[in-house]
Amino acid sequence: MTKKKRPHKEANRITHILNLTLPSENRYPVDIEMIALDLTPDFNDDPITKVHPDTFNKFEGALIKDPASSNWGILYNTNIQHPGRVRFTLAHELGHYMLHRQDAGIDGFECGTSDMIRYDSDYKEQEEEANAFAACLLMPAHDFRDQTGNERFSFDLLGHCADRYGVSLTSAVLRWLEFTPKRAIAVFSEEGGMHWAKSSTKAFKTGKYFATRRGYNEVPTASMAARQTFSFEARNGVRHGPGVWFDDEEVVEHTIYSEEYEKTLTVLLLDDIGGYDRLDEEPEEDVADWFSRGL
Repeated sequence: MTKKKRPHKEANRITHILNLTLPSENRYPVDIEMIALDLTPDFNDDPITKVHPDTFNKFEGALIKDPASSNWGILYNTNIQHPGRVRFTLAHELGHYMLHRQDAGIDGFECGTSDMIRYDSDYKEQEEEANAFAACLLMPAHDFRDQTGNERFSFDLLGHCADRYGVSLTSAVLRWLEFTPKRAIAVFSEEGGMHWAKSSTKAFKTGKYFATRRGYNEVPTASMAARQTFSFEARNGVRHGPGVWFDDEEVVEHTIYSEEYEKTLTVLLLDDIGGYDRLDEEPEEDVADWFSRGL
């Protein structure tokens, strides 16, 4: 039986190599094609030998095996317009290679948009792991903490991260949720319905989440997201009283239109409450943690 690999550990192994070999000015954004073509031959006897654009109707990226050899290839859809989505797609497929290729079978993996941005807890485990690998590799924990620090949330702050790492703003927001000690929730919606929602650890522990995996969730009609009010005010935060997003709490709503996915991206911030002063654990063990222990 193949030993199960951990997404963060595999991504951190590559991060460690990049930190040691690349000058700081060339460190970000991460060059996924270089990793695939130059590093995987050093790791394995069945490397990735091709990263190639193609035109598909049903998926954005694929990990395929060469039928004539033991080598692998990554394909990505030429219809993807946003460079950040291309980079995340490549990293997602690299994640499948690093984590799942032994179990891929002859067909490999074909991944659509929802495979890379859906965050329901019961979604396919392998897709979630490929997403975790991609986020960790593209936006390493130690550097992401340095960029965000104790700064207050803003789309400008996360936009800076998106630019640094060459990813979409949506990806940067989801990564931020993994680290923030605040009670925060990201919601992705369209035409009044939620596609998915993800809560920070602290928000989830206080019962603030939307169970989008259980069925249709309507965006509150009094919210900026439902009204599609993409104003400067909505971007920078509008405070709602109880009864809008949650019956028992006020919420600061930040809402923009996500051009890369053509949907509404909302971040909700709830006031701090007692009882959860710290996260129970770090979202992942990162390279900085290894160095601190002398490993």
